[in-house]
This record gives sequence, C-alpha cells and structure tokens, in this order.
Amino acid sequence: MSSRDHPDWWRPMGGQNSQDSILERRSLIWNDDGILDGAVPGAFYTGDDFKAKFFTRGCRGKIEQIQVYCTGNAAAQIHIQYSPHPCIGHFREGVLTPAAGWAWQALNIEEMWNYDSLFIWVQRCDFGVSYAYDAVQPYDGHSSDVDGDQWSDQAIRLFIRVIYTGETPGDVPVSGIINVVRIPNSALGAPTPLPVAMPNNAWTAIVEYRAPGELLQLEVMFDTVVVPAAGVEYMLRIEADGNAGVDVGNRQLTQSVIAAFGRCSMGEFFQDGTNTYLWVRLPIEYRRRLLISGFQTSGAGCNATATIVSNEPA
Repeated sequence: MSSRDHPDWWRPMGGQNSQDSILERRSLIWNDDGILDGAVPGAFYTGDDFKAKFFTRGCRGKIEQIQVYCTGNAAAQIHIQYSPHPCIGHFREGVLTPAAGWAWQALNIEEMWNYDSLFIWVQRCDFGVSYAYDAVQPYDGHSSDVDGDQWSDQAIRLFIRVIYTGETPGDVPVSGIINVVRIPNSALGAPTPLPVAMPNNAWTAIVEYRAPGELLQLEVMFDTVVVPAAGVEYMLRIEADGNAGVDVGNRQLTQSVIAAFGRCSMGEFFQDGTNTYLWVRLPIEYRRRLLISGFQTSGAGCNATATIVSNEPA
C-alpha cells in the first residue's frame, strides 16, 4: 500500500470511514516525484547538514525503514535523526552508509513510533554523500542554521520515504490532543566523555546533552579536595534549552559555608579525601538541550567529570 497522502479522517479521532480499525495498515509514506533507482535527480545536496522533511499526520506505527534517495562511496555516512515535530530535539537516530549509485537506500529501524507526526532531518552528512530533493509542490522542506535549535521552512521536498507496518487507521495522538498523558520514557545515563579542565573562579561548561528528556540526577566530581571555607565554593549551573540556569552549590546542599559534607532535598555534597562530589536531583524538563556548567574557587585549576541520569521519550 502506497500512502503519498490520504483523505482526512471522517471524525477528528475516529479513523477513516472506510478503513477497518482492527487490522493494521502497512504502507510507504512519501512525497517526491516517484523517482526510480538509477535515475539521476535534478537537484541534490552534497555534504549539507540540517535539511528536513515533515510528515504531519498518520505516522503512528512500527517504522521498518527510513529510505533516502542518495548516492555515496560505501564509506562516507549520512546521519539521520527524527522526532514528532520541529520544535523538539531528536527522539531517535541512525547512520546510513550509502553505496555508489543513485538509489533508494535504507536505514533499518524496526521500532514502534507512538506519535501522529514525524519530522526527519539530516543531522550530519559527509562530503562523500549526496541526497536528492526538488522544488515542486507540495513543499515539506525545512532547514536550520543553528544545529537544529530553530527551523525555517523551505520551498522544497527532500526525497525521503518511510516504510511502515502496524499503522493505525486513526487514533488519539500522544502529542497535541491529550496533553495530560505522560509520554513513556526510558532511563539513560550519559557520562562526560573526558574530564573537563576547570579553571579557578570561572564558570566552565562541563557537558552538553542534545535530546529531549527530564533530568533525574546529576553527578559531578571535581578532582580536588580543598575543604570549603568562607571563600571556597563548588557550584553547578543547569540550563535547559538556553534558558536561565538553576545554580546549586555546596552551601545550599550542606546549609553551611564550611562543611565538607551534607545534604538537603536537592541532593548531597561530600569529599572523600581525594575528590569533591556534588549530586543534584531536580526534575528539570528540556526539549532540545541540557547544558551543565561548573564553578569552583579552590585556588587552582582542576578537572571535572559529570554523569547525567535522565528520562528520554520511548
């Protein structure tokens, strides 16, 4: 079953009038010129990042494949990310290594997608990969110049298709209609890849995490053990989607300016003779980006590592 487009549902949430609501739909959703393998497209991007396509309805089901009409050299890669809509970070991602020759080349997914819409974009493309588009209506193209934080519409349509099984004929979307239902989540722990150099008396970024989710716990270790005193502080700043950060430090966690350990409802602060630790537990939700910065006034530079424990959309 091909599904370039289909009539709107006869009731807002009840499904198509002619579609049996018990049986799954299996379809290919697409919006392109119907190009066949081997044909050279009239327009294409080479090595361009952050170009996107938006399917706005009827996307709940099991995604078997995302197909891109592209060509490569069997070594260069194109990184694909996707989410329910342009105003949120990626929920899933995958990497495709296209073979040489223009063709519909597939990224295997095999995962359930619980959302009514689907926004797909090229997060990164090596210069050895080209992917096709045209400037024919109906347009569904978008582009970003700021790492996917903001998207602008484009009068194009990317040649990207999605193969589905298990599609429903129409039901209540998870997002957009009933917003009191919590989206299912899966826990994730994301450590700092390498220790970050922390100068004395200066705010410094420790880790940046790009995805939507909810912070459960933040663990940061400074590899210094200067005991707090009137002029010694260890602090963390949590910023969500570029908004003003929440600052948490040893004085809040211990309710003291000199204590080497203590706790409050937000977390714990302690030192073990070698390192200094701050554990923070604040339910901070973010749609695109979580940025953790640190500050210390031990009198000298040190290194810091962090681990973010969060819930991500399932």
